Amino acid sequence: MCINKKYNILILVAFACIAIFSIVFLFLTSNNLSIQNYNTELEFNGDNAYNYVQDQLDIGFRIPGTEERKESAQYFISKFLEIDSNFTYIIHNFTVYTTECQNILFKANEEYDNVIILGAHYDSRAKATRDPISENRSKPVPGANDGASGAAVLIELARVLYGQKDNLSSEIWFLFFDAEDQGGNGILGWDWIEGSEQFVNDLDDFYDSATENIESMILLDMVGGTNLQFINEQYSTSSLLEELFAIGRNLGYTNEFPSNPVSRSIIDDHIGFLDLGIPSADLIINFWDNPSWPYHHTTEDDISHISNYSLEVTGRTIEQFVYNNYITDTNYNYQGNRPWDVDMSIPDMQIIILLGLIFGFAGVAIIITLSIKKFVKKKEVNV
Repeated sequence: MCINKKYNILILVAFACIAIFSIVFLFLTSNNLSIQNYNTELEFNGDNAYNYVQDQLDIGFRIPGTEERKESAQYFISKFLEIDSNFTYIIHNFTVYTTECQNILFKANEEYDNVIILGAHYDSRAKATRDPISENRSKPVPGANDGASGAAVLIELARVLYGQKDNLSSEIWFLFFDAEDQGGNGILGWDWIEGSEQFVNDLDDFYDSATENIESMILLDMVGGTNLQFINEQYSTSSLLEELFAIGRNLGYTNEFPSNPVSRSIIDDHIGFLDLGIPSADLIINFWDNPSWPYHHTTEDDISHISNYSLEVTGRTIEQFVYNNYITDTNYNYQGNRPWDVDMSIPDMQIIILLGLIFGFAGVAIIITLSIKKFVKKKEVNV
């Protein structure tokens, strides 16, 4: 009778440990953010953004070092000067293996000392290294989604947010990166994210770190393709990415911001900002194994696979994010995750999983041990 009580108690303890861990694990890994979006009519226009994608494709292949890349940079400047002829912009010149490149930074609401960065790369890949047709793999990629879509969204966001700038309590940077997409033999010897790394290295040239604070960086990469569905990008600051997902879902974009998204760590233009401790998030799709959008780094990344709706989903989610956090309306009390200082990173998750395995194995070991003891005791009694 005594042995049975011990057996039952230890089993209950083991299962209680496993149950407690499971509850904690589900709590930490689930999206628990409940938000109420600022009630306003969103103005981001997907048709406008689609036209901006087409404009970039009409320029040609925006490969670093080419005239088309230079024309693309001038195109961005012209679009921002259409918004305001005095729009502040800075050209950041740098070289990669003697190739001249340019990042372009536009600033709005410069009177504020808190900054949010909205970024995208605009270069197109020099070689379609993933094209299913072998003879196409040395051809350039049009880059409609991979490059042009994020840049197009930035232009339309600038138009919309600049019209609201007097009602916003933050400086906003619209940042276009060159030389992001040439790693993996796009251009021989080049690495990924060359442009953003150069920008981060020179970041003090663009603001006064003693008096200004960069609160967040949001990167838009491959945001305009058909069948848009964002992933849970693991390098991103989780509290910032979680808030973007919650805002998107609240707007009704539940397919684009799924409850159980694919998780993956992507080397992208937000990495350098994360390394400086700036909360950063990458809105990006599953591009490596996605039958719904299989055109990554192929010659078919063209306008025929771009969706006005996908562009609008992305743009309106960011527009709403800015209003939620920075609208100067004293009657609105937004409960988001700002200042986005919580990050459940991959190492954190690995520790949680490891603890779960330890609890699980411990429980199984207890049960097996007690079962053996019970068997041996019965055998002794029988003898």
